Amino acid sequence: MDRISNFFSPTQLGLTLLLAFTTGCVNKLRMTEPARSLGEQLLVSTSIDRSLSELDAEAIGRLKGFKVHISSEYLKTLDQEYLLGSLRDLFLSNGVLVVDTAEEAQMIVEVRSGANSLDSSKATLGIAEDQALPNPVTGAPVALPEISFFKKENNFAVSKVALVAYQAKSREHIFSSGTLLGGAYDRHFQFLGIIRLRFTDVPELRALKQLKGRYR
Repeated sequence: MDRISNFFSPTQLGLTLLLAFTTGCVNKLRMTEPARSLGEQLLVSTSIDRSLSELDAEAIGRLKGFKVHISSEYLKTLDQEYLLGSLRDLFLSNGVLVVDTAEEAQMIVEVRSGANSLDSSKATLGIAEDQALPNPVTGAPVALPEISFFKKENNFAVSKVALVAYQAKSREHIFSSGTLLGGAYDRHFQFLGIIRLRFTDVPELRALKQLKGRYR
């Protein structure tokens, strides 16, 4: 018994036994995934939609019936293709004649974005998934399975967009939108690894939650 105690302290022995019993209880299936998650993309695109919905209807009315070119010269941001496509849709559905080149246009609308991204934070009460324990014999790190009594994850996306419109030939100012701000959130809570709660203001994520429940 003295020999064993020389190799294992009570703490090391306890953690080793815990590792042995819990390793077989974790079953994790991973499929090929894109660089960005589904949740991230839906959060950012929803925040873009909400920022553009802040554009004043009177400002859009000043463009109605005119040939308008949407310039992306000063736009370099995440998902800018979706932003430009959504703006085209907004203009076209309100009677604006969107054209592809500045030469065809009577008016120019420049788009810029000050922010279009996602913030995430996580908190775990227990053993997080990225923790490891040194092997008492070899000293090599051994990954520990996640054992959480409580886990929280917050994801929050924000889009900050601004537009300026002017006459194509005279460069006369038509309007400036000011800051158009939109946001979206997705929060996860997990208790004892069994009870899972999700709160989100993204309609597609709520719909997907119901869809997932059908195939479990």
